[in-house]
Amino acid sequence: MKIFLLTFISIIYLAVGQDECLPATCGPYAPVVRFPFWLKGHQPERCGYPGFGLSCNGSRADLDLQFPVTASATNIMLPLNMTVAVWNIDYKAQKMLVNYARARSCLPRKLPTLNSSASPIFEAEAIGYGEGSTLFNCSNTRNYETVACLSSSRYQVLDFASMYDISSLPPYSSCFKMYNISYVPDRALTGGDDESGTRFYLKWSRPSCGKCEAKGNYCRLQNSAAAAETECFSPQHGTNTTGALTNHKPLAAGITAGIILLAFIVIASFFMFKVMKRKRNDYKRIENAVKRHKDMRPRRYSYADVKRLTNNLEEKVSHGALVHKGKLSDGTPVAVKVLDASEQDDEEFISEVERIGGMQHSNILQLIGYCADGRRRALIYELLQGGTLAEKQSHTLGWEKVQQIAIDIAKGVEHVHQESSQKILNLVWDPRSVLLDHSFSPKIIVSTTCADEGAWRYTAPELLSCSSNIIPQKAYAYGFGMLLLDMIGASLSDGEERSEVQFPEWVIRQLEKREEEGKPNESVEKMLIVGLWCIQWFPCDRPSIKALIKMLQQQTMPHMPPYPFHLNTWQN
Repeated sequence: MKIFLLTFISIIYLAVGQDECLPATCGPYAPVVRFPFWLKGHQPERCGYPGFGLSCNGSRADLDLQFPVTASATNIMLPLNMTVAVWNIDYKAQKMLVNYARARSCLPRKLPTLNSSASPIFEAEAIGYGEGSTLFNCSNTRNYETVACLSSSRYQVLDFASMYDISSLPPYSSCFKMYNISYVPDRALTGGDDESGTRFYLKWSRPSCGKCEAKGNYCRLQNSAAAAETECFSPQHGTNTTGALTNHKPLAAGITAGIILLAFIVIASFFMFKVMKRKRNDYKRIENAVKRHKDMRPRRYSYADVKRLTNNLEEKVSHGALVHKGKLSDGTPVAVKVLDASEQDDEEFISEVERIGGMQHSNILQLIGYCADGRRRALIYELLQGGTLAEKQSHTLGWEKVQQIAIDIAKGVEHVHQESSQKILNLVWDPRSVLLDHSFSPKIIVSTTCADEGAWRYTAPELLSCSSNIIPQKAYAYGFGMLLLDMIGASLSDGEERSEVQFPEWVIRQLEKREEEGKPNESVEKMLIVGLWCIQWFPCDRPSIKALIKMLQQQTMPHMPPYPFHLNTWQN
């Protein structure tokens, strides 16, 4: 019906002809563009407000702007020219959803002495964390991502987010603070395109058309005003953007032609809808949820399809009681996880399937398809042939390889955080569910359901309480830390019994025993220290995911944290 309506409106627009400022779009998935915005190359500049010109980039709408960056110490506006991709425009709320595309300038090395009088057109609002950062000038930043346009051969500049602990700065480098800056999107300073698609909001206060839009009217520039002043008008009253009355004859002709074409399309499509009606009614609840998520990448399967590709759920995967081996029609091996439909409602399930299926990362297990057939549900993942982390770790993997596996797992977790910064997604932390490919590269599982029984010790304490102040990446850091200690403990135990409650302390005692026996290992010690930092009781004491990746990659040994569960410390 949406396609029919757009076709109908387009015919009317063509018939009316005289008005070049009618709503337009760059493509079927791009936002509708109207005042205060205008499309460059398609509409005259008078159709919009100064600074609101959009450009079509294929079927995407791009906006070139001076991104609002301030130096917090002096409240000076800093020039940073940027291009963003516009995905949605809320004319009533006067804000739009965008993501960073590319930078066209850089910040200054020194703050200007005079305060800028320029007022930015747009105000940035981060989705999730976005409290700004600090620029540091450092002598050496090996393994750290730098601000290339500010760095030189003698020094490098770091964009250090305020959520990081200052102990995460390069320990082998001398650094001094340049200045604080307000929120800037990822990759905007370090260079390149934002592969993760980090999204944020841009809001505007001028021109003020929100109240006009809320009444169902449109805004436009006043022709008689010398300044860029606006007025509110009703689009159905037959006036064009220049204020003159529209000729009703072409409008009537356009409406007539549109009605005739619309009637023809409806009649031609009636029989197709009639054939599909019975099946659509059978699964009305599920289909309504799917319609709200039209861009889902995972393929949908019926329960009959699931039984066919798994040979009637005959063969189970060794590391999961409800996970079955299967094969797609093209021969691709898959793992099918059967779910309990009572754990989530339809909308929540479809939403999380869309989010998980869209995560493309080398260290995240790819979701290929899903089943939402009445009350039957299943997730279809790629099947890896390298076994699980628990199976391979103590037999064929050395400590250096285990450390690289830990780094790769953390990179996967960081990608999950970027894709879902406002919501905790369920990561399966158990080493038996961390899968390895043929080269022993790990892939973590992101699931739509709660963790299996027994995974409570991987769950951050704040998630088990009634706290509403939960920081997703700090919760992920806790689960990663327990997994890291588990990876160490599995190779130290040699079948020895260990207490789940005192598990971190048990790992520490085992390492002390190895040192007494003359068997120390730098990789093991580094992973232990990072793991203990991750499981600190208070979320603010845990490192961010990016920070712990750097701690694992750096050449120097991180300093020992306080013991997580006692008031006294055990630092040497």
